[in-house]
Amino acid sequence: MTGSAGLRLAGAIAASIALQAAAAEPAPPPSQPASHYYAVRELDVRPAITRHVEPAYPEAAARRNLSGKVVIRLYIDNKGRVERVQTLRARPAGYFEQSVERAFREARFTPGMKGGHAVRTKMTIEVSFDSPPPGPASGKR
Repeated sequence: MTGSAGLRLAGAIAASIALQAAAAEPAPPPSQPASHYYAVRELDVRPAITRHVEPAYPEAAARRNLSGKVVIRLYIDNKGRVERVQTLRARPAGYFEQSVERAFREARFTPGMKGGHAVRTKMTIEVSFDSPPPGPASGKR
């Protein structure tokens, strides 16, 4: 092979390798406004909790022997940190919401993934309070 033919072949091989590498890299997710959060159903990989939280059973609810449910929406950044907690529903209202919001602000998750990239995610969670914790041995609460 002559010198110029060898250079052309080497250039073609290098170009081919560069094209293959570019094809192997995941494409960035579609551009979205900075305030966009992907719904869980839009993701390739859902967030998973890495720092578990346990909301405290509110004293006022325990005194009344209440059970309840709170439905929240979490807004999770692309690093897995909870940016915002929004209460959607609570039954009974006014007892469990603050405890749930406080606990989930401290939770951490693996980030949601779309197209091979970590993305901001919104997810809905239902938290149940089935029965008040037992009182102290004296029976007082």
